Amino acid sequence: MVNQPISKGDFAGYTKDKIIKGLYQEKDVQEEATVNYNMMNHVVNHLLDVDSYGTVFMYATNQDLTTAPRHIIRMTEPVDPELLREALKIALLRFPQMGLGLKRGKTQYQYRLLSEPPVVLPFEDISPYYIGSEDTNGYLFCCGYKDSTIYLEYQHCTSDGRGFNEFIKCVLFYYLKLRGYAIENDGSIRTLESDFHPDENEDGFAKLRKAKQSDENHVPEVPAFHLPEYDGMEDEDELTTEITLPFSQIRRYVKQNHISPLTFLMTALCHAIYRTYYEGTDHKEAIVAEVPMDLRTYIDSPTVRFFVALLDLPFHYEYFHLPFAEACRKLSDFFDTQRALPHAAFWALKNADRVSTGHKADMPIDEKEKMMREQARAYIRRDSFILTNIGPFQIPISMERHIADYGAILPCAHQPFGVLVSSYCDTLKIALSQRDLRPNLVDNLVAVLSEIGFRAHTYSYMFHPTRYDGKRLGGGDKN
Repeated sequence: MVNQPISKGDFAGYTKDKIIKGLYQEKDVQEEATVNYNMMNHVVNHLLDVDSYGTVFMYATNQDLTTAPRHIIRMTEPVDPELLREALKIALLRFPQMGLGLKRGKTQYQYRLLSEPPVVLPFEDISPYYIGSEDTNGYLFCCGYKDSTIYLEYQHCTSDGRGFNEFIKCVLFYYLKLRGYAIENDGSIRTLESDFHPDENEDGFAKLRKAKQSDENHVPEVPAFHLPEYDGMEDEDELTTEITLPFSQIRRYVKQNHISPLTFLMTALCHAIYRTYYEGTDHKEAIVAEVPMDLRTYIDSPTVRFFVALLDLPFHYEYFHLPFAEACRKLSDFFDTQRALPHAAFWALKNADRVSTGHKADMPIDEKEKMMREQARAYIRRDSFILTNIGPFQIPISMERHIADYGAILPCAHQPFGVLVSSYCDTLKIALSQRDLRPNLVDNLVAVLSEIGFRAHTYSYMFHPTRYDGKRLGGGDKN
């Protein structure tokens, strides 16, 4: 049975025993859930549609692109894997677009429907698994647990960070319900109380095409800082450090100085990179971040698919000679021109068209994989690293008492660093992954922040993302 869309299915009416017996097999539970059959054919037909940009991740591996970002939820008590697995099953009824696998065809990758249930795996910071393979029953997400921690990773072709958080919140909601806690949905979580709508799976870039586009403020790329000595280490373990700061203090600072949290963090990171890799050398190239910007800010779409513009943010060498706040303002003024809708739409659609053309090209899959991977590597190496901010993880207050901490990791892939910014309650977290296993960069970042009045806390560990390779796909119904 495929994951069918449901209409107004009231989870509160189900007994815990019925859920544990399995939503996919229990006939009376299936009959109690009102299936919107009028929508079913339309939904299934469009569930397998691809979006304009996410397909690039189908052809890449974890050594080329960040194919499997990791979200980490630390609970206040040990995780029950059986209840977590049942929560996944329920969440998939509300998010059928997450119940997909991939198949590698003769000329392109395609989504496929899965009928086997999802799995919950014992997990470590260094993952031994392949996403979309037999390991995950074919699913393009990986769910794991260790002690009091839940790990959720996703193949980037299916979603982006903010989109995947919608699915995570639904999983956590039903997990805590199954544990028997008195939690309530304040309307911020997509549960079975609301219908799945095909727009939640739409290609947002189709709507973006209706927006005004302009290359007027586009700035040609500049030579970017790199660490070529780490090339060839794309499948090695990474050093990841979670750096936490009081978010309320950052908000006060950026408001006083008329800047954004993103440009504040970029300036601090660049000063740390300068102290680590520039001092005593002849490096003078710009440090350029690739910044994924959520296009839902401008285009009204409930989609959880990949829907971002990948914008460049260069920190020029001369900025190191400016006072910290002034350098932040320089970045903010520049970035405002790049993230303005006409330019963001122009650049996002230019890149989406390149990816979509490649995906549709009539050529053998081996050749297409090689082409898409070379294009992907060339594109991301225009920049020094990716700096992404997935925003606040907001859940009902009734759930907060059970969730101690939240964060996410962006793997390095074909770059020396990966930086992901998130926040939960009043804590802002910078997850810094790096190929260089020395602590110098983190130590310098903490020092830079201290000099402007911020006390940062750090937690470091070795990390490896769940791997992805299209030749390792499997699990579920191999249709």
